[in-house]
Amino acid sequence: MLSIRTRGGSFAIIFIDALFCFCSFCLFRPFLNLKTDQIALSSTSLLIFSILFVIIILLSLFIVRLYSFIAYIYPIDLIRKITPGFFLSVVSVATMVFFIDSFSNLDWRLMMPLVFIFIGLFLFRFYIFYIRHENRERILILGTSRQTKEIIKASQKHRFRGYEIILAVTLSKDTDEEIRGVPVKLFSNSLKDLIKINAIDTIVVALRKQRGRLPVHDLLDCKMKNIRIQEGFTFYEKVKRKIFIDNFLKPSWFIFEEGFYHTSLHGSIKRAQGVLVSFILLTLLSPVLLLVALLIKLESPGNVFFVQERIGRNNRPFNLIKFRSMRQDAENQGAKFAEKNDPRVTRIGRIIRKIRVDEIPQFINIFKGDMDMVGPRPERPVFVNQLEEIVPYYSLRHSVRPGLTGWAQIKYPYGEDFNDSREKLKYDLYYVKHFSWYLDLLIMILTVKEVLFVKGQ
Repeated sequence: MLSIRTRGGSFAIIFIDALFCFCSFCLFRPFLNLKTDQIALSSTSLLIFSILFVIIILLSLFIVRLYSFIAYIYPIDLIRKITPGFFLSVVSVATMVFFIDSFSNLDWRLMMPLVFIFIGLFLFRFYIFYIRHENRERILILGTSRQTKEIIKASQKHRFRGYEIILAVTLSKDTDEEIRGVPVKLFSNSLKDLIKINAIDTIVVALRKQRGRLPVHDLLDCKMKNIRIQEGFTFYEKVKRKIFIDNFLKPSWFIFEEGFYHTSLHGSIKRAQGVLVSFILLTLLSPVLLLVALLIKLESPGNVFFVQERIGRNNRPFNLIKFRSMRQDAENQGAKFAEKNDPRVTRIGRIIRKIRVDEIPQFINIFKGDMDMVGPRPERPVFVNQLEEIVPYYSLRHSVRPGLTGWAQIKYPYGEDFNDSREKLKYDLYYVKHFSWYLDLLIMILTVKEVLFVKGQ
């Protein structure tokens, strides 16, 4: 009944949305005190207003493409779509009330049914796309590369996702019959039969060597029959929330791919936010800073602050300030990556690292403009030079200001070597590509969660 693959199911979803909106408005109507010039509205006027209210919400859902039934990878993507719909509905209903004669009593109270309705719409969409497996986007992966295996592995880690990997197709005979439970079939003459039998919605092309092997005519035919075609790198990015980096990723991908564009407005807002927040926090936390400084001084000889050169935006060096959490002679034998349970860390240092207090002096760097609240973590010049030689596209992370926290810090554990730095770069490039206030907000929320649950190193 609620299948998004049928016309009847799609209309049923729209009908249920309309009915839910209407019933919710009727439920809250006694609290709205609907009057015009202090005269109670007639039943006909109430019915007309209710219908207009429902139509506005449905049109808002259409505008934000919640009725296009495109693929939703994770529930957070659904939130990103339904939130603009809510604000559009609020503005539209307020505008309608303004142009109807003297609805002076309809102020903030209209928010009650709107909030209730959009929470209900979110739960309904969650049920449709994530609980009902038959509504998940059905994926066929063309190719059995390492990228394919990582996509399948990642998909099986998430219970709530808007897609299902049904089949992998290989062009090579020497291939396993399945990958982590997903069947693998040899490509024969056409993709049509496989598409029809398995009711495939999307083909993900994950062939590493495409020249002369890619079934172009089959893919074009599928495209004309409303089968979505996605490049493997792009789908991997959606699934893993990071960018796949290997020798097959060409500079042209970065050039033609959407994203990697930073507006001056967003940059100005981030800068203003950094100045304001850093000033307020440095002022409020000054007693904590004095206490930590005293404890560090009492435990071990040496400076209270640890000042170290790091590389910032556009490869500009700056001096990063932290509370010293290691022995004063920690790097007498040369620079090295910090390790988990590093023996160089002092007792006080271990505590302040756990609760991230050692990072607080970096608000001075944020206030000065060396850093932002959110961005890739700044690295030392000696490591940057080595990483740029061995890790492709490492320098791209320096196109934005480094941050106190970042996407890589949230998604990946503490980096101990160059392999970890390579893995963290995948998340840093994802952030650089999707640079936005929304992603910054998400990272800040997840950072607070990590601090509260004491997940620091």
